[in-house]
Amino acid sequence: MIRYLKLLSPRRRLPAITLAIALSLATLLWQTPDQVSAHANQIRTSPAPDSVLDESPDRIVVWFSEPIEPRLSRIRVLDENGVQVDNEDSILSPTEPTAVVVTVPELENGTYTAVWGNTSTVDGHSVVGSFRFAIGEPLSDTVQVVEQPLLQSAGDPWIRWLFFIGALGFAGSLLFEILVIVPGLGNAAAGTPGNRIFIRVTRLLPRVLWASLGLMVFGMLSLLVQQASVTFDVSLFDTLGEPLRTILFDSNWGRQWMWRILAVVAAGILLELARQASGAASHSDDDEPIAITETIFGQLALAASLAVLFLTTFSSHNAAVPEEVRVPAIISDFIHLIAAAVWIGGLFFLAISLRVLAKREPTDEIGPVMAEILPRFTTVALVSAGTLIVTGIFSGWMQVTIPEATATPHGWALLAKVLLLVPLFGIAAANSFWVTKNLISDRAKTVTLTRLVSTEALLGLLILLAVGWMAGLEPARQFASRNGIGVDESRRFEDTAEGTNIELEVAPGNVGVNSVTVKLRDLRGNLIENANQVRVRLRFLEDDLAEPTQTLTDRGDGVWRADDFRITIGGIYQAEVVVVRPDAFDAQTAFRFEAFSSGGLADAIRPGTTPTWVLFGIELLLIGALIALAGTPALRSVKRPSIAITAPGGAVAALGIVLVLNASVLRVGFTEDEFNPFPPTPASLESGAAVYASNCSTCHGVEGLGDGPEAGFLAAPPADLTIHVPLHTDGELFGFIRDGIPGTVMRANEGILSEEEMWHLVNYIRTFE
Repeated sequence: MIRYLKLLSPRRRLPAITLAIALSLATLLWQTPDQVSAHANQIRTSPAPDSVLDESPDRIVVWFSEPIEPRLSRIRVLDENGVQVDNEDSILSPTEPTAVVVTVPELENGTYTAVWGNTSTVDGHSVVGSFRFAIGEPLSDTVQVVEQPLLQSAGDPWIRWLFFIGALGFAGSLLFEILVIVPGLGNAAAGTPGNRIFIRVTRLLPRVLWASLGLMVFGMLSLLVQQASVTFDVSLFDTLGEPLRTILFDSNWGRQWMWRILAVVAAGILLELARQASGAASHSDDDEPIAITETIFGQLALAASLAVLFLTTFSSHNAAVPEEVRVPAIISDFIHLIAAAVWIGGLFFLAISLRVLAKREPTDEIGPVMAEILPRFTTVALVSAGTLIVTGIFSGWMQVTIPEATATPHGWALLAKVLLLVPLFGIAAANSFWVTKNLISDRAKTVTLTRLVSTEALLGLLILLAVGWMAGLEPARQFASRNGIGVDESRRFEDTAEGTNIELEVAPGNVGVNSVTVKLRDLRGNLIENANQVRVRLRFLEDDLAEPTQTLTDRGDGVWRADDFRITIGGIYQAEVVVVRPDAFDAQTAFRFEAFSSGGLADAIRPGTTPTWVLFGIELLLIGALIALAGTPALRSVKRPSIAITAPGGAVAALGIVLVLNASVLRVGFTEDEFNPFPPTPASLESGAAVYASNCSTCHGVEGLGDGPEAGFLAAPPADLTIHVPLHTDGELFGFIRDGIPGTVMRANEGILSEEEMWHLVNYIRTFE
């Protein structure tokens, strides 16, 4: 590979290296395990939280939202005095990778607390929690429940901050040289101010890179030691030995850490080789200066630094989203980091360079040289800033999701980051469109430029500090879900059918005992007090649980209620309501909601699959447009567009359009719900009735009894739908309508009816009694 790359010209090496690293990263992304989690939250337990048992259980089980690290997860059972009373044999369930089990001896009457802890397979966050249960007597109020800590440790955000400074500084400095310094000053004539500044800056670069590399190594080693300390609850010194060995070799987070540190080490080795190669070349051939990124080792060092950024995304919050949206989340995160490296990392190197040049070179020579090269940085910075905004909005959707979730620690850190970006954008605009343009005519502007760029770099450091806090805190949507922020205390719906306005409330609408209230009004808003009966069924759509239809009790003033509806499993439910009135047709409608268990509420707020893919497509469309624009006279001092820039930008934009169309219309690769996507609302039933009258009633009859006008002419009588429909799921009925029934006269309707019409038909035939 190295021999092949050496045959290429310097300008062609980087595209080849970029293609190779892209293929490698794509392979790594493809082979990453399907299920990951940043915070494996409690979904359910046995015994249930706050339950009172008649006798002692023989084991305690906790189920989590995702698979967990076997060696780093445990349960302890404590009595009211805080004494551990379990058998200390906590293990991962051999049959369920999301459950941890611990056995207990025969326990005496009293209140007990089960304290659990697990470690994320992605970002290494250690999550803890607890629940209470009692045996033989009511729960005691003296037992305290363990709360999940806000941070891994007090130093966690600061450690992540140092790592981000190093990683973005390393990649950004190399990108600054290859995108700004080399094309702007690489061909300067020997002895000119441009040539002297080029030599000065290229000799400064290795020192900046080594400092950045040191921050990366320090940050990663600190994260490793902190992880072992928090997971095993030992001091930093006591992590040496078994705790560190277990973290490194027995956890997914440790294996990811080792891949990342290998990339960091590779970047360091390649940097030293590049420094030696460029140094040797710069003293030969009439002292022609050679930049680090003009050597093959420098370009490989850049590729290694991009690999570090890419591997970092696999331990980020975006890697912990639901599986169906994980790929766009990781790709978006990687793009975000690259854009940050180009702009923020480039700013770091520019600020340091200006400070050094101000001490070593005449001020009146620095200004004209900067006026020559900074427009190039303005172009790439504008594209990077736009990309940061677009990808930041997407990341906000993935981790915040709803506006109410901004009122969380993670949300506050995000707001701090946004507020810091405002002055950064302002100063950058002043530098680009005012100071830089006056560097030649007003030499004093060089000092102003140095100060403003230093201020930009300082703001960049503060932004990365906010990012460090965001990375260390629980995602806003999960924190909000666990604490009831933005989550309704009950499910409320409203619809009108047959002149009856139906208001439904299911409280709380989660696993356990629920109350169901229906309020009736006419179209003028008057209460309906003469209804004969109101029936409600809460039907689980993901399986047939044979839930009964319950009749509500008339509480007067148009209100009907029942307090004994029990939801036993978390998932999607359909509340089916039938109102019987003496002076109007029966009113029937349905509503859908998702029920959660007590622990499952931690995932109550999450980004939807279709909106996420649509947003990702829009993101690529906008980023592609920005890249294409960078190759035109609008953002560059050129007379004609650069095809080498506009073509890739157009390709990215086209991919974005394809993703939007696919998510919105084509749905290729999307897994659709197995249940009917349309609840049996009045509009759906009306559509189904029309389809039934045109296609089915001649055989099955008006009321589905199998007594249609053509029934007598068939070899076998049509099915009585009032008997057969209740025996099948919606999916099975849809299949019968679409594919027909072999060996019978029931025809296939695929190509005759649309899928939507067939689903509406399923809803309608379920009304037959």
